[in-house]
Amino acid sequence: MATLIPSLGSARFDARGELRLAERLKDFLEDNAWVWHNLPVGPFGKHPDFVVLHPQQGIVVLEVKDWHLDTISRANKTQVELLTDRGTISVENPFEQVRGYMFNVVDTLKGDPLLLIESGGFKGKPAFAFGHGVAFTEITRKQFEQTDLREVFPPERCIFRDEMAGNADADAFRQRLWRMVSPRLGPALSLPQIDRMRALLFPEIRVTQLALPLDEETEVSPADDRMLQVMDMQQELVARSMGEGHRIVRGVAGSGKTLILAFRAEQIARAASRPVLLLSYANGIAGRLENAMQDRGVEDKVIVSTFHRWCGKMLRTYDLPAPGEKEIPDFDQRMETWVNNVLDAAERGLIPGGQYDAVLIDEAHDFEPQWLALAARMVNPDTRALMIVYDDAQAIYKGRKRPVWKQLGIEAAGRTTVLKVNYRNTAQTLRFARKFAADVIGAPGVCADDEDAILLPEDAGRQGVEPVVRKCVNYDGEAHAIAEWLLGRKSAGYHWAQMAVLYPAHYIGERFENTLVKHGVPCDVAKSHGNRMQAERDAVRLLSMHNAKGLEFPCVAIGGLGALKSENPEDDVRLTYVAITRATHEVFITYSNMTELVGRLIV
Repeated sequence: MATLIPSLGSARFDARGELRLAERLKDFLEDNAWVWHNLPVGPFGKHPDFVVLHPQQGIVVLEVKDWHLDTISRANKTQVELLTDRGTISVENPFEQVRGYMFNVVDTLKGDPLLLIESGGFKGKPAFAFGHGVAFTEITRKQFEQTDLREVFPPERCIFRDEMAGNADADAFRQRLWRMVSPRLGPALSLPQIDRMRALLFPEIRVTQLALPLDEETEVSPADDRMLQVMDMQQELVARSMGEGHRIVRGVAGSGKTLILAFRAEQIARAASRPVLLLSYANGIAGRLENAMQDRGVEDKVIVSTFHRWCGKMLRTYDLPAPGEKEIPDFDQRMETWVNNVLDAAERGLIPGGQYDAVLIDEAHDFEPQWLALAARMVNPDTRALMIVYDDAQAIYKGRKRPVWKQLGIEAAGRTTVLKVNYRNTAQTLRFARKFAADVIGAPGVCADDEDAILLPEDAGRQGVEPVVRKCVNYDGEAHAIAEWLLGRKSAGYHWAQMAVLYPAHYIGERFENTLVKHGVPCDVAKSHGNRMQAERDAVRLLSMHNAKGLEFPCVAIGGLGALKSENPEDDVRLTYVAITRATHEVFITYSNMTELVGRLIV
């Protein structure tokens, strides 16, 4: 059974014939085949009805025509005359149409040298086979053979109604489809090649937009492979198959929740008549999303903000009390006042609902229930486009408070998608973090409907090295150990900007910074500026553990954990779990005073 993107239940078909062919492609093709329906392809945004990809067979582009035989008045190699209720109309020959689509696909892919044969007699030719065809959903092959249309409709490139019926022979269907494809000149396509093809054909699934938010753009060579990193197939399927109305995405750390949310925001924004609102709790995540919307060209339609900043904007917009620093010097107290004022004003009708065609909330586990209820009221009742993504294992601000969706006006029943695979961390890092926090955040294997259990990753994307935990004499000793580790990572080929040092308190970060600079490690203490973090080009990022939330780095050092002694020890466990899972490759942890939390790390 092939993977159909979007899924059958979410795709929109222009005619019954398209639906029928989609069902046959899904049911009759091999498990490792992928089928995309009616999506813009390549830089010119052409819309073939179907693009089918198979590692061994290659790529085939299909067009669907629901024509009856008696409506075809005349046909040649370029035009077809059809008898309709409006009289005789002339349309492009579907084989010319689909052939043009196919060469649009091939030309898009030929620009990548890794998709060309490198040597031999076929050097420079596409490393993939390709072809095209047309499905006539209301004509049988027997009817076709009794006409002279074979002169303009190549029979070997046709699929007819009887060949795509529900009881048709699946093997015969597959053979007929793959015979449309030219002979393969090289080996079967590798997974990296397939991902590059997907990135070129569907650039909206590239993931480089969700990097660390910086004030300046990062210059990346076009030959850099990172330019072509894409969503995992399952992530793309989820993102493209997200139905209308209220939607909940419950995912583990590193499963691509933010990536899917950004994709969804872009798709909604392109068709929206009112603004789209993206909310987060932390500045870092808001910065990532703001970058993503700019890279995707929809920043003029999407408002990205932390919840507290949005509350301040609402108060100023509707001329409501928004005390500033002079009135309330304490920042946290001032933000809480803004939120309370907005909640009260919205309840009294002073702030209107339905302002946005869509509201999308990232890291919703950090939102209070009444915030979520307010966000739901801000959605245009005609679109009802609300998307909430969360991972309650990462709830580090207010403790774990599981919302009762129905009480908040959010329709979650039957509308929740669960993502259990962690693509960010190595298996070693994930196993270490899970063991450290198991009794607080539970065990893996939660089913989709079990809202009372915390969701944990079932798998990690790749293998790596084991996290290292080191005991030191004091904070200065920890800083020296971290400096040596960072210098070692630099010698191993990592850039400084691919490393981060996380700590629980700013005074510890300041001591770390002084020592690192003495060792010749360039440091940048990331400071929020609106939704962005001001940072130098190539320096180690120094961040508090809270501010690192939503970010990721190949190499992460975590120090000063002995200073974590909050009133609720479980909150410290969750915070440390989040910090550990910021690392995509390697983790180095130091401590200098033994606590119950540290004891968990060295068991």
